[in-house]
Amino acid sequence: MNNELTILLFVKRQMGLKGIDGLITNTYMFAVITAIVMVGIAILIAASVKNQPGPNPRDAAKRKLWFWILGILTPIIFYAYNLTLVMPNIKAGPAMNKFFMHSALSPVVSIVVYIALGVTISKIFKRKKVGTWFNK
Repeated sequence: MNNELTILLFVKRQMGLKGIDGLITNTYMFAVITAIVMVGIAILIAASVKNQPGPNPRDAAKRKLWFWILGILTPIIFYAYNLTLVMPNIKAGPAMNKFFMHSALSPVVSIVVYIALGVTISKIFKRKKVGTWFNK
């Protein structure tokens, strides 16, 4: 495990096979952190959309739309981060081969965590604004 390397602050050197296991763990952890941050942004947006009175309110649809827009952006943002900041710092060859599968799976982890957190928060707070994410 390469302790001096963190996922956010890269030393400008190529990483070999020895540091890849730590980088894989950091990549999955950062995928989860990205999902949590995006759910937080979705909660803030849901709270900022005002309730609309009347027979056909559109506020719930706006909250759902923003939840799914951020859900689509979560793996895209994470994959772009991985592609631009992490992958160039890995040596080609066995190190890249070992990391490549995990760089493709980590955005999937981010979207799964995002949706799981969204469903959980929506079901816990049914009567709040975030409760409209998965109703009807």
